[in-house]
Amino acid sequence: MARTRKKSAGPSAMELRQRAVLDKLLSCLLPPETAARAAGELLEVFGSLSEVLVAPEKELLEIAGMNSPAVRLLGATAEAARETLEDQASGLRRVYDTESAASVLFPKLAGRKTEAVVLLLLDGQKRVIYNNIVCEGAISEVPMYIRKIVSLCIDHDAAFALLAHNHPSGQAMPSRNDVVVTRQVELALESVQVPLSDHLVFGSNGCFSFAASDAWNQGRMDMWDFQREQLEIARAMEREYLEKQGGRGDGF
Repeated sequence: MARTRKKSAGPSAMELRQRAVLDKLLSCLLPPETAARAAGELLEVFGSLSEVLVAPEKELLEIAGMNSPAVRLLGATAEAARETLEDQASGLRRVYDTESAASVLFPKLAGRKTEAVVLLLLDGQKRVIYNNIVCEGAISEVPMYIRKIVSLCIDHDAAFALLAHNHPSGQAMPSRNDVVVTRQVELALESVQVPLSDHLVFGSNGCFSFAASDAWNQGRMDMWDFQREQLEIARAMEREYLEKQGGRGDGF
């Protein structure tokens, strides 16, 4: 489905710069006039350069003048930008707060079109000893990665752990499932005495920090609610099973 064009009172200085960058990129493969028109329409439809670079190929091809090689070029550009950010972040060896954590974690997730979960491990001096993607897919749909996180903490003798995941097409605000799973990870890491220092969620509108919000307490309450719901489901299944067994009579 084609997106609705963004309405604007006029291009800002940033929009003009982004249009020039897109124009320069597309001119490598498209005729100059076609590249200029496509650059303008891409920004008009998707709203920003970052949104253009992570847009689905099918939607990019709906823009007049765009072809498969040009779409692949945009994808390669997004990948190159992510690798550049990651390379720059590798020079940051210590993590003291949310800002420094975001600087290390964001490059792993920048430009990704699907959800991924990143684990960052620190030693006792808060130096980075591990920083990598531990699973891909929605955080609520990959429960088995918790065991992997615990194992990595033990293998690297970690003193602190941080999580991050992305919402490629949404806001940075965590979902209820995000909150519940974060609490599950926190409980699992308590068993090996590694505190979960933060969980960052990156979205189109910025970054959300569990540690800098009330999400930790909300996570505990949601976890209790979740456990109660699971217990009620189990009891209902047990009652249904017993009723079926009782209805069979003495035929055994």
